[in-house]
Amino acid sequence: MEADVIELAELCERYRVLTVPEVCDALYELRAPEQVLSSKLRPLLSDTTIVGEAFTVLGTDTIPPVGWDEGVIRVQSYLNMLDEVTPNTVMVHTNRGPSTMGNFGELTANAVQQRGCQGVILDGNLRDSAGMRAIDFQIFYKDYSPLNGIGRWHLVSFQEPVTVDGIEIVPGDIICADFDGVVVIPRTDAERVLITAEAVSEAELHVRAEMQNGMAPLESFQTHGHF
Repeated sequence: MEADVIELAELCERYRVLTVPEVCDALYELRAPEQVLSSKLRPLLSDTTIVGEAFTVLGTDTIPPVGWDEGVIRVQSYLNMLDEVTPNTVMVHTNRGPSTMGNFGELTANAVQQRGCQGVILDGNLRDSAGMRAIDFQIFYKDYSPLNGIGRWHLVSFQEPVTVDGIEIVPGDIICADFDGVVVIPRTDAERVLITAEAVSEAELHVRAEMQNGMAPLESFQTHGHF
């Protein structure tokens, strides 16, 4: 099937009923790259799956830091960027090098959630976690820091390719994330991976029912080709 035949909203809706392991099984079956991010990225919410096209952000620590007034001026480009977020996106929020302050917080989460962002993959530090839980906003993050970034962190670019754990993520790639992990699917492969993953999920439904009814595992595997 040619790319971009399925509209983004439908594509994401269909991916959301799958699990990340099912998507990974589809990638394996298709002999496509299994671009799974490090398990050091842990979810804030244990039972929330997020799927969307990558909206990429790159920032960096401000060295040396500047004062509050200058920091407020510098943060305006970041705040303007938030207005560019579109529905059915997952923000991939990265840093140029390690960071010591909070790189994403609850007020930012409120802003992007209202614009249809499904969640965030944060290659950095989370702050205001209680506020994000209160609005049921999912974020996968690497560490915590309560420190404010104004004057100490600034935006470098957005909607440009970024790298997380050695994996390049291009704006528009499909991000699927649940408690088991985060997988990145190139947009050009998203439809064939979806269709194969749906077939995997359907086969596993039959295998599951047969296991619960006492069928021999090998017989079920030979019938459906999945286990």
